[in-house]
Amino acid sequence: MRKILAIVLIASFSLSTGCFTMKYAAPPQSNVTAAAEGTATSFKKSVKVWYALWGAVPISENSTAKLIADNNLKEVRVTTQFKFVDYVIGIFTGLVSIVPATMTVEGNQ
Repeated sequence: MRKILAIVLIASFSLSTGCFTMKYAAPPQSNVTAAAEGTATSFKKSVKVWYALWGAVPISENSTAKLIADNNLKEVRVTTQFKFVDYVIGIFTGLVSIVPATMTVEGNQ
C-alpha cells in the first residue's frame, strides 16, 4: 500500500509541474514604472494563467499589458506563483497536459 501511495504522489508531482512564461509588459506608449517591494498599492488582481503541454504553450493571456491598460496603472508590481490550488488543479488537468499558474498584478494610478 505504501508503494502505491508513493507512486501516486510522485506521479502527481510530475504531472503538476512545468515551465511557465509570464510577460511583464507595459502597454505601448505608456509611462509605467515598477513598484518597489513594500509600496502600498490601491489596485490588486490575481488571474489564472492556463498552459498546455505542462507550461510550454500559454492558452490564456499571460501578459500584464491588458491589466495595466484597463486599470490605467502607472506604478506596477507583478508576482507569479504556483499556489496550492494550482497544484491541486494541475494534478487532474495535468493528465491531459493542461496546468494553471497564478499571476498577481498590483499597482497605483
